[in-house]
Amino acid sequence: MARTRGRSTGYREKIIQGASKLIIEKGIANTSLADIAQQVGISKGTLYYYYPSKGELIFDISERHMEHITSKIFAWIEESGKGLLPEDVLRLVLKTIISSETRGHIHVYLIQEALTANPSLRERFMEEYHHWVALIEDGLTKIMGPDKDYTVLAWIVLAAIDGLLLQHLLGVESVPLDDITRYLAQIEPPAKE
Repeated sequence: MARTRGRSTGYREKIIQGASKLIIEKGIANTSLADIAQQVGISKGTLYYYYPSKGELIFDISERHMEHITSKIFAWIEESGKGLLPEDVLRLVLKTIISSETRGHIHVYLIQEALTANPSLRERFMEEYHHWVALIEDGLTKIMGPDKDYTVLAWIVLAAIDGLLLQHLLGVESVPLDDITRYLAQIEPPAKE
């Protein structure tokens, strides 16, 4: 049983990696399951065994993507306890997330898919955004103190991450990241009620 599970996990990983590569190159709409099977070097029947629809495969890619970004945010929260200034922690998080070209492209494609054709993927993004905001709030509390309400600032940081990621992928070179993180760290949230 464990051998089958390991093989199953290996095939899934191989399919996800191949599909991610094709999605970056061709986009979601222009990538078929047949293209993915060919890329991975398996038969269409084998691919359909693991992923009977492109939507299910996209969901798994999305899940991996969300887990990766969430782990980056967790790393930020853990790093925040090591004496860094708030602006340094924010800069570290923003640079880490926006500098991942592959994951950035997948994020943009998945958002496009969620907005145009995939309601279940849209629902997953909505859930994850709330989860990310909670993580960012927790991180802000650790680095800036427990007596403030960081909800609005957490949403601003999340919006900045998405916006900066898009600008990075477009090739905008003059983004003043140091000034942005310094500004975000100086925002004075309201006291907790």
